[in-house]
Amino acid sequence: MDLSTGENNLFGDANVDKKHFTEFGATHSTVSGSLKADPHIVKMMNAMNFQSKTKYYRIRHGVNDRDTSLAIPALLALKLQNENKDVDFSLPWGQGHGGDDDLDELFAWAKRITSN
Repeated sequence: MDLSTGENNLFGDANVDKKHFTEFGATHSTVSGSLKADPHIVKMMNAMNFQSKTKYYRIRHGVNDRDTSLAIPALLALKLQNENKDVDFSLPWGQGHGGDDDLDELFAWAKRITSN
């Protein structure tokens, strides 16, 4: 509620460095004079609001991520699968917010999808 997260900075603009992105955050802000981000900007930052012409997706989310719930990438993967996308989804054990550092696996995946 004090605008100290990177997410608050993400919703800032050229005039205001950090903004709240939910009504709850704006209402309960501990920073006087804080603002709420434009709803259009908030919508644009949500991958669930977009349909892509891209067919292939590789999503990795470390199970030790303290910043984002496992539900977020799982829901995105399900949405994409429901749109008949080819989704390679995994929750690497012991990984944090960075997700996955297995470059050999990444290159094998890229080779597979580009040889189809």
